[in-house]
Amino acid sequence: MEQNFIITKISRIIMVGDEEYPEKRTSFSHELKHQELIFALSGRATVLFNGETLSTETGTVRFLPEGSVEQYEVIRHERGACIDIFFDTDVPISECAFVLNGLHSEKLEGLFKKAFALWVAKEEGYYFECIALLYRIFAELQKQNYVPSEHTEKIAPAVELIREKFLTDEIRISELCQAAGISESYLKRLFQEKYGVSPKQYIIRLKINHACELLRTERYTVTQIAELCNFFDVYYFSRQFKAHMGITPTQFVRKYRSSK
Repeated sequence: MEQNFIITKISRIIMVGDEEYPEKRTSFSHELKHQELIFALSGRATVLFNGETLSTETGTVRFLPEGSVEQYEVIRHERGACIDIFFDTDVPISECAFVLNGLHSEKLEGLFKKAFALWVAKEEGYYFECIALLYRIFAELQKQNYVPSEHTEKIAPAVELIREKFLTDEIRISELCQAAGISESYLKRLFQEKYGVSPKQYIIRLKINHACELLRTERYTVTQIAELCNFFDVYYFSRQFKAHMGITPTQFVRKYRSSK
């Protein structure tokens, strides 16, 4: 996430109630005209966004980048409510969607609710107060979810090794530890802090993201894509794909075709 930015505009702040989308699965295909910051007041869902799989639950904060949307689906495991702030900044906060969890959500919930109440009331000075509250929200997020730069630097050699070899070799955790010069437990902890997943799950995520790109070309069979993404068999690939994307590779292709 970009550390230094200026909020140039808030377009709207809405609350989405737990009855607003009664269906279990909702697809959104429009282009996002603004960045979005969404606080989950309740409920639990899996969000599939441009190849990323995001898990949300009560107290998590979800960020969505501005721009074209190839895939945006929300799979609700438990109905819930959220507050969504639509805003612009002078530089993009991130090109990728992400979720922040493990937060002290009571304080953040209060800030989101106050911003929503001010936006709805629209009393004198409300707009500037909302911008001030959004800055406070980002300040709180950085305090609570900050990963020191030296931690990122420690795992950089391991990340570089993964990105070089994830499509060609089976990468062992011991290789990553050797590349980074740290213990396995420390490596796993730093990956969890930085990416929210273990090194193994990070590798699988890269493979699945690459598989999505290959599926969109419609040039390869599912078996060929499993091989190209370095999965040892097509059945394991299909299970991992569904676990990350919520649908099978074949269903993904069908949905991609229908969205054209």
